[in-house]
Amino acid sequence: MRFEVVELGPTANKVVMVGRLDSTTVGMVETPFTAAVSASGRSAVLDMRNLEFLSSLGIRLLLSAARVVSRRGGKVVLFGAQPMVAEVLTAMALDEVLPLVATEAEAVARLTG
Repeated sequence: MRFEVVELGPTANKVVMVGRLDSTTVGMVETPFTAAVSASGRSAVLDMRNLEFLSSLGIRLLLSAARVVSRRGGKVVLFGAQPMVAEVLTAMALDEVLPLVATEAEAVARLTG
């Protein structure tokens, strides 16, 4: 998996995720991903449109990063998950902890709501 951070404004970043977040890739991206999502103290929207697969280790990484952001007063909102990834998140009721919406505009709106 690879990711790119895009600044959305003074209080939020967008993290564009591409590829697979599984047992092979989590170890390679865990530290830089967590730092990118949480180090700035900003809220984040995670663009999951190009994330093809999400394993339990990937879910743990997302939850861990979201916890750090939350402790610093920010929020994390996911958007654009492909059907298989969205199904995993909703089946585990993670969409209650990590809000999952369809579009970037909805995600950004949830940060302020």
